[in-house]
Amino acid sequence: MKKNLLFTFLLFIVVQTFCFAQNSLEKPRIFTEKDIKSGATIEESKFFAGDNPAFALLKFDDSAWINTDISSKKTYKKDQVYWIRYYFKIDSASINKSLCFDIKQIGASEIYLNGKKIEIIGKIGKGDSREFKMKNDVPELFSFDNTEVNVLAIRFLPIVAGGEKMKINYSPVALDVELVSAKEFLDEKVEMTEGFNFITMLICGVFSALGFIHLLLFLFYRKALYNLYFSIYNLSIGLLSYMILLFYKMDDPANVDSYGFFSFLSIVAFGASLTGFVNTLFGRSKIRLKILLVIAALLLIVYYFSAAAAVSIVVFYIFFVWFESLYLIIRAMIRREKSAFIVGGGILTFFAIIILTIIFNILESLNIATPQMLSSDEFGLSLLVLVIVSFPISISAYLGWQFASTNLSLVKQLDEVNRLSDVNLKQEQEKQQILQDQNDLLEKQVDERTFELQKEKQKTENLLLNILPHEVAEELKENGSSEAKYYDEVTVLFTDFVNFTQSSEKMGAEKMLVELNECFTAFDMIMEKHGLEKIKTIGDAYLAVCGLPIKNECHAYQTTLVALDIIDFIEERKKINPNTLDIRIGINSGSLIAGIVGVKKFAYDIWGDTVNTAARMEQNSEKGKINISESTYQLVKEKINCEYRGKIHTKGKGDMDMYFAIETKKDDEIS
Repeated sequence: MKKNLLFTFLLFIVVQTFCFAQNSLEKPRIFTEKDIKSGATIEESKFFAGDNPAFALLKFDDSAWINTDISSKKTYKKDQVYWIRYYFKIDSASINKSLCFDIKQIGASEIYLNGKKIEIIGKIGKGDSREFKMKNDVPELFSFDNTEVNVLAIRFLPIVAGGEKMKINYSPVALDVELVSAKEFLDEKVEMTEGFNFITMLICGVFSALGFIHLLLFLFYRKALYNLYFSIYNLSIGLLSYMILLFYKMDDPANVDSYGFFSFLSIVAFGASLTGFVNTLFGRSKIRLKILLVIAALLLIVYYFSAAAAVSIVVFYIFFVWFESLYLIIRAMIRREKSAFIVGGGILTFFAIIILTIIFNILESLNIATPQMLSSDEFGLSLLVLVIVSFPISISAYLGWQFASTNLSLVKQLDEVNRLSDVNLKQEQEKQQILQDQNDLLEKQVDERTFELQKEKQKTENLLLNILPHEVAEELKENGSSEAKYYDEVTVLFTDFVNFTQSSEKMGAEKMLVELNECFTAFDMIMEKHGLEKIKTIGDAYLAVCGLPIKNECHAYQTTLVALDIIDFIEERKKINPNTLDIRIGINSGSLIAGIVGVKKFAYDIWGDTVNTAARMEQNSEKGKINISESTYQLVKEKINCEYRGKIHTKGKGDMDMYFAIETKKDDEIS
């Protein structure tokens, strides 16, 4: 027996060593197109505790580094920077396709690919200069043009809370990296975000509305204490669903404590309101209810001193509340108390579904076969819906039964009154006539108000069309949302006024604002004339794009014509206005992503390296000149006379070929 155990241990060591030795420059991991589409996880890697810029270099010798699985738990020192290096190849099917790294972390990191920094998530610094983030919401896109070995290097500073050392889950809590297809990533993220937002906000909205309705019912009739408890029950579920949504969207780890407290508060309120509701309807002794409510209050105090202890205790508290409620309901059913079967049916269904879910999970953990239908996502979703709605439906049925009983009693009384008094009938008819007159007046007022609302709606639609492209605005009105889209062939235009700051100080803010308004208004007219889409103004800079949302084969030529018109406008304006500012323009063509940013005060915006390069073209232009990139030049050289400027060093891009667009070619010059 001892020999077998020793052999098994040695075999495990050999297998682990072999597995960790797999990833190296000589034996890189090869990711297939299928791997990348589903998310190729970066697992065993070279790992080193220390910091040196040379660690990011492509040819750095990391043979002395340890091999480790980044999904395992590690012990991290406070304020220690770590480096991770990973070697991989892609197959030929993934060449020249847009890729990105999906990164989830608790800390700050810098991402290097083949020695080039491609992304920064958070900020690695000292003291207050540090900035920790949990994910890259909009990752940088890149592609490979060969199947050679690539090196991913990550400079990582994890969050270490508490003492000098702390064990944290390295993946996914500390760092989780996947190489994914950009299209698959964006499509899946948009779809998942929309679905998750819809479900959580639907639950939050429905239960919050029920909570406020029953709170109002309690305020109108305070003897019905069960309305107060049911109101707290619904509000707690609404708050919990909202906190789940916040956790899903959370980017700053500093929010964990506050989100955790409100989530804990909603769970405690859920348990307290459940026991309060059941005891109010079916309980005889109020001592147990008071004790459970006091325990709920004490749990909040315990949470202040020890969150872990409070969370452990609240689990037992919720289970006790559930079993106590189950006992009271069954006892009320046996005694055939009023409303016991109506209210109890929903609560018993609630408990039964939870117990069945626990049983299914236990069977799956023990690898005991269960029917495929019971393990499907649709079945799980159906159970979740039943759990959520069973209790509220039973309460609604109880309130409906109570209302029906009251209504029946009132009807009998009304019949008796009508039978005993004919005079009241005549008075009732007069009242009905008055009500009819009032109804006619109200209908007239409603018609007038409806007309006003239609006018306001038209104003709102006009404003929306002024903010967003027509196609995006229509999609937003029809679907309630608009997906970010990828465009292969567009041209981006940047303009910027020369010496704007000095001119502002000289002219004064008010005059400079008037000047900017007149210039940008003229630019808007030029954009509309040539079919460009204005994106935004940034201070004295003006950003526009051609080729989206509707594809335009002549996007580069149309953009160049716009730039020439802007130059002509500025030159003509100088003749009549000595305060006219000089302008420089940059143009670049390529691909980008465009869509709506955020959910409040949203704006249509564009992202991608094409936009950054256009900004570099503008920065390296000269006053009164149109500086275009090599990609734009190749698209317009047959129709536009251009002047080659040579290779010019550009920040973050290196040496780039640049051209000045001079004028359009005459018919006899076009080949």
